[in-house]
Parts: sequence; C-alpha cells; structure tokens
Amino acid sequence: MQKTTSDRSQLPTMGEGRAALLARVHAALGRDKTQAPSEPAPVVDESIARLASSDADLPALFTERAQSVGMKVHRVSLEQVVPRLRELLGQLEARRIGVAAGSVGERLELELDAALQADGVKQIDWQAREGVSAQYDLDVGITDVHAAIAETGTLVCCSGSRSSRGLSLVPPVHIALVRVSDILPDMIDYWARLKGMPNTELPSSQAFITGPSKTADIEGELVTGVHGPGAVHILLIDG
Repeated sequence: MQKTTSDRSQLPTMGEGRAALLARVHAALGRDKTQAPSEPAPVVDESIARLASSDADLPALFTERAQSVGMKVHRVSLEQVVPRLRELLGQLEARRIGVAAGSVGERLELELDAALQADGVKQIDWQAREGVSAQYDLDVGITDVHAAIAETGTLVCCSGSRSSRGLSLVPPVHIALVRVSDILPDMIDYWARLKGMPNTELPSSQAFITGPSKTADIEGELVTGVHGPGAVHILLIDG
C-alpha cells in the first residue's frame, strides 16, 4: 500500500534507518559493529594514476574531453552568459525551463529572470513542489556545477537546498554553467576536496555527467536521450 503524507510519522527517521541498515550489514558479516581496516589503504602512485595535472591548460583539456563525449561547449565571459543563454533557449524553442545556478551569482540570476520574462519563457519554481515530477514537463534544465573534471570532461552536480537533484537529469536538455575556477584536473582532486567533510555536510546525491544520457538496454543498440538529457550544453565562463 502506498504511504500517504499522514503515514510519515510512522516511518523511521534518517538516523534510525541508517542504524537498521548497518545492523543488517553487520549481521551478514558476522560482526556487531563497524571495524576499521587492519591495514592502511595503499599509497597512490600519482605518476601512474594521474593523467592530468594542475600545470596543464585545464579549460582547454576539459573542453576537448567534453566535446569528445558529445557535449557542446560554449566559451563565454561572465557578461556574455545571459545573452548566450537567451540565444540557446531560442534555438531550442524552449518555453518551460528550471534554473538552479545560485553559485554563479545572484546578479546573474536576476538578469536571467528579467530576460526570460521578456522572452516569454516560463520558469518553474522547482523548490515549490516535492519530488521531480514537475520537471518532466520542462524543455530545459539550467544548473551550475560543484566541479568539472578536466581529465574526462565530466560535470559534477550535487543535490542541496539550492541545487535540484533532477534539473541535470530529467529535462531533455541540460545547460550547465561551468566557471573556469570549477575545473579540477581529475577525480583524485575532487575526492580530496571532500575528505574530512562531516557527513552532515555531504550532499545526499552526486551526479557525475560525462556526455548526454545513453542506454543500450534493448538488444544492445545504443540510444541517446531515453532516460535523461539527450543534449548537454556547457557555458564555460571565464573570470
């Protein structure tokens, strides 16, 4: 039977659910608590593991790798972001969009709001409704990123109070706003950024996006855009 809003008081809290999950894992392993590894993790030989370094031209490398997996990169200055977005949305004939790009700046958000109203593009308030069901009606999702990985051309989009879990995954087109300062050489640098962060500050989900959505579930034939955005545009912002 489907749980209703009134049933939620009977659901376990996040702490209770975590404790119950860990108890089942401990029982399956024949333990009564989590045990730390007896040996330290092996040291990473960075001369072998690293294929991109901080000395490289990271924006150029990120652009090359992102384009190689099918994403379209548009290099712009901060002042060109809103005009380029309007141009892109016009080319895509977008009428309904969602935006979660707070880290790029409040001023840009206000400029974009005014421009969208002038162009007759409806912007939904993704924070006003639970879940992501409303985002299935959107033409485009616009987001900032928490990081971009130069080695693989990957976008990292995390959920949070100002970052929707669905805008980079649900609409048929995703436009990512990436500042040059967001680019890291590789995943080693990204995980190092999170090391030591309290669990309460970690995002509940992290999406690593390397190209448009693809699937080969049916007869092994690769199809683009079935389960998520079939097109990904990146506005790579200087400054």
